[in-house]
Order: sequence, then structure tokens, then C-alpha cells
Amino acid sequence: MVADQISTAMAHGAPGSARLPTWLCAGYGVGMVGGQIFRDTPALLLLPFMTEALGVPPAMAGFAIFIPKIWVVFADPLAGIASDRVSTRWGRRRPFMFFGGLLTIALFLLMFHVPVMASPGARAVYVSAVYTIALTAFAAFSVPYLTMGSEMTANPHDRTRLMAFRVAFMATGLIVGGYAAAIRDFGGTGTEAYSFMAWVMAAICLVTMMTSVFSTSKAPYVDRHETTLGLLAQFKLALDNRPFLILLGAAFLQRLAEGIGYAALVYFYVYVLKQPLTILGTMVLFIALAGIFSQPMWVAACARFGKMRVYVSTLLLYCGAFALWLIPNPALWMILSIATLNGLFNSAFILTALSMLTDTVAYDRTRTGLNREGAFNGVWLASEKVAFAVGTLIIGIVLSVSGYVETDTGISQSQPASALLGITIGYVMLPIVFHLSSLLVLRFYKIPEAQAAKIT
Repeated sequence: MVADQISTAMAHGAPGSARLPTWLCAGYGVGMVGGQIFRDTPALLLLPFMTEALGVPPAMAGFAIFIPKIWVVFADPLAGIASDRVSTRWGRRRPFMFFGGLLTIALFLLMFHVPVMASPGARAVYVSAVYTIALTAFAAFSVPYLTMGSEMTANPHDRTRLMAFRVAFMATGLIVGGYAAAIRDFGGTGTEAYSFMAWVMAAICLVTMMTSVFSTSKAPYVDRHETTLGLLAQFKLALDNRPFLILLGAAFLQRLAEGIGYAALVYFYVYVLKQPLTILGTMVLFIALAGIFSQPMWVAACARFGKMRVYVSTLLLYCGAFALWLIPNPALWMILSIATLNGLFNSAFILTALSMLTDTVAYDRTRTGLNREGAFNGVWLASEKVAFAVGTLIIGIVLSVSGYVETDTGISQSQPASALLGITIGYVMLPIVFHLSSLLVLRFYKIPEAQAAKIT
């Protein structure tokens, strides 16, 4: 009933005049739990799965993961095109989310169930092929899902609030994904352990992603004239929207830093910090809880000081906190403290980036009068996944160059000092460099005042 009233208000020329109900924001946001698990679990465990359970050399494994994510440069924008053009009685976005989500979950299971094959190369090809199809299916879910957030309200402050729910559930998914390695160990050793972990994670993905599909059945949307674009036109569209292009460039560097960190996290935790993987889950829990409970504070800070100030200041604070991982042999209380600071500041600049993304899409509408959210969000997500792919490839190369020794037993073994140095550089130093580099790009971000005044 409330959603119908909001939709009616929008249709009569008052979009965003009514506040989105909390239940709807939560229903939308919960889908990010499954989305985050699908993004994080391969980012954390697919490289170790290949190097420690399948016996694939790290450089080969990194390349096998890199190839599928390059494909999403095309898959994500194509998903945006399709969901912009299709109109059904279930809406434009939700049919894609439903079928894409189900297929994603099925392929996620296949990815961690590799048939018996003679050579490491054949096993790498299998994982790469299944991951490619899985990312295509996930594009059908994630692009319409992110796009829906741009369409549910035209009010910039309510968009920030909606994205806060998304970030909070993203942090929840981060908590669950953080325990993936511990769940793996609970399931045994070798490939059997990864199989057990995959079934647990797939079940959680199924519940949360389908909850988001069904709970948004009455979601309002900004009803504007629409246009559809081809693939090349989508990339041209991004180039023509200067604020979006600058924000995209900065976000790419930040996601590259994040992708490098994710790919190196398990190695850093096991070989450098020498902590059990159950503690890794606890560390991620502290990161996520800091992100969840700080969201109201960051929403208020954005309203008071402006999104860009919050973005830049929290990114700098995050880099300072992340450098604390260089402290040798930190005690457990220090590990959890550093993790809390990381989660606090990371959630802030992710929130502001997502909120500013919706502003750049709204800026396009004020210039053209056209509704092209799917195209922009497709390019955004494609860029994010490519950044993660490059990050994994970088870590694979760093591990190979530094002398990391792979195995097919699933049991972690000691590594040479050179490998430990490479892991530390990959997990700590490279992400800091890329995060700080993004600030140079953000200096050029600005929405012209004439259009900014119309983004309401």
C-alpha cells in the first residue's frame, strides 16, 4: 500500500517526495548478501582452491581467473541493455534478477566441483570456463539489481539512505564470506572441503537473492521517457558523461586495490600473520560490523559536509589504518582493532561512491530527459569486475615471481621468505598505492551547478 502511494506520487510529477519505507529498503538491500558472497568467495578462495587443492601453478591460476572477468566488460553492459529494453508485468529488472540469480547459484556449485582430470592445465580450463558462464549469469542479476536502486527514488538524500541499506547488507555478506575459509576447513580437506563450503554458501545466496526479487515486487520507480542503446553506444555514453567517467576511473583504481587485497588475504593471513582461519572469520566480522553500524553516521556526515569531503577524508583514513598491517607479529587484539578501523572507513567511501554514482545517472537524466540507468550501471559493474580480475592476475604473478610453492593436497605448507615478502607487498603496499592514486582522479569530479540544482 505504501509503495503504491509512492509510485502514484512519482507518476504525478513528484518523484522522491515520499520517503521510501524501511521494509522496502531492507528488502532491496538483502539481495546484496548473496551478491557479496558470490563476489567475495571466489575472490578469497578460488585462487587458493586452484593452487592448494587442484595443484595449478599460481600464475596459471591467476590467468584462468582473469579471462572470465575480462568477458564481463561485455556481459555487464549487455545485461544493462537487455533489462532497459524488456518490459513485463513483473517489471524490467526482476525477471533478470530471478533467472540470473538461480543460474548463478547453480554455476557457483559447479565451479567448486571439478571433475577428475589428468593435468593442472585441464583443471584450470574447467574452472575458467564455468566461472565465465557464472559471471554472465551474475551479470543478469547484479546489473538490474544495482539499476533498481537508481530508479526507486529521485531524491538524492533518499538514494544515499537506500545505498546505506545496500552497504549494510554488503557488510553482512562480507561477514558470511569471511567465514567461507573456516567453513571450508570444517568440511574436511582437499576438494571435499571446498565442496562443503560451496553448498553452504549457495544455500545462503539462494535465500537472500530470491528475497530481494520478491520483496521489491511493489517497488516504486522513476517513470521517465526511456531509450535503449547498443553495446558500443553504452561505452560512448559513459565517455560523454564526464562526472560518471571520472568517478568510474577513481572507483576502478579502488576496486583494483580491493581485488589485489582479496586475492592475497588468505595467503597473508595463513603465512604472514600465522593465524587460524577461524580467526579470519572473526576479523571479517569486526570489519563488517563496523561498516554496518557506522552507516547512519556516514549518511548524516554526507548530508552535513557533502559527499566528496566524506569520500576523500575517509579514503585517506582507510589507507592510514591499512598501513598498520605492516606491524610485525601483531597480537590478536591489534588484528581486530585494525580490522575495525578498516571496516569503518571502507564502508564510508563505498557508500559515498555508490551515492555519487546515482547522482551521475540523475545528471544524465537532467541533460537528456532519458532513462538510461541500466547502461551506466552495466559499465560500472563491468569496470568493477575487470578491476578484480586484474587484481587476481597481479597476485598470481607476484606469487610466482616471489617463489610461492603450489600443492594439490589442500594442506598449507611453509613458504620461502621471498614468498612471504611478495605476499606482504601484494596485500598491504599495492592496495595503498592504488587507493591513493584514485584521489588524483577524484580531483576532477564535478557536476555542473546548473544540472546539480535539478538533481532532486
